[in-house]
Amino acid sequence: MTGLYNLPTVGKQRPAVGRAKAFLWFVLWVAGTAAALTGLIDVDAGVDVPDRVAPAGSALLTVLFMVALAHRCGGRVLLWGGLAFVAAATWLVWDPSWLTAGMAVVGAVSSGVLAVMLTRPARTWWSATFEALVAAVIAGTGAIAVAGFEADVLTQRYNITVHILALILTISVVWGLGAGLHGLGRRGFATILGGAVLVLVVLMYGAVLRSYGSSAVTEAVDDTVGWMRDTFGGVPRPSEVLVGFPALVWGVSTRSSRRQGWWMCAFGVIGTGTIATSLVSPDAVVDYVALSSVYSVILGILLGLVVRRIDQMLTGGSGRRARRSEAVAQIRPEPPRTAALR
Repeated sequence: MTGLYNLPTVGKQRPAVGRAKAFLWFVLWVAGTAAALTGLIDVDAGVDVPDRVAPAGSALLTVLFMVALAHRCGGRVLLWGGLAFVAAATWLVWDPSWLTAGMAVVGAVSSGVLAVMLTRPARTWWSATFEALVAAVIAGTGAIAVAGFEADVLTQRYNITVHILALILTISVVWGLGAGLHGLGRRGFATILGGAVLVLVVLMYGAVLRSYGSSAVTEAVDDTVGWMRDTFGGVPRPSEVLVGFPALVWGVSTRSSRRQGWWMCAFGVIGTGTIATSLVSPDAVVDYVALSSVYSVILGILLGLVVRRIDQMLTGGSGRRARRSEAVAQIRPEPPRTAALR
């Protein structure tokens, strides 16, 4: 089974969203982000910002994420967008703890997955970098939305829940796009399996270290983190540096010629999901989280470019001209950024 957009001529699909609708979504997205930001920064404009502005911005962003994600994945926009709107409106007038936690989960999952789904195939290193930055920005606004909910959750359980749900949703969408396990080959299958193992290690390493690690090792890690925080103002997060953004950069590059690149992109949700959950804790320091995210994205992109180059050396021709000719011959179409993927 192959996705329609994987064929030389694209079959009948949903048309791209009109410019007016896309512009309206963008304007509402900017407005929602600005509103939600009022809960994180001090607004010095000579006016008092109502306390309900930030929650309203978070609710608006969550609805926008769900609408865009449903459209991009070929789902029922009215259904999922309507459910998100009803949940957001209900939360604004009646905010029990369970609904607040649910909205925080939905906001993080939808923004993290949308950040990956909105990427486009990248033939060059700079376009791959641009796509990773687009994903980081979308996920960053997801973090702002999550912060506005002020959910009372156990941070570690919340993070694990979001990552699991986001990964399951992304994999299901990728499978539906026709990027099944067939055609991966031994090296590709080994890469996917290795990525899955690395995800588990990165996600569980901190908890295992805290629970079973020796005091000497724990203190050494804490001292290193403290030194980096005091020196650089932030600490890169392993899930973004080692898994999320390297996988995303590699994936969008591979998608320019093979649909199996979606499998690498699926692991990119680990990075975008980490950003989206970074401000859920009420004790989170905005400056520290922002710098940590910037460092993580930069290092993750650099590592991804290295992996991309190694992959080109292993799969491409022996010379630059051969690689260029092969790249032109293997250009693979995908729908525009504002169109459904299926």
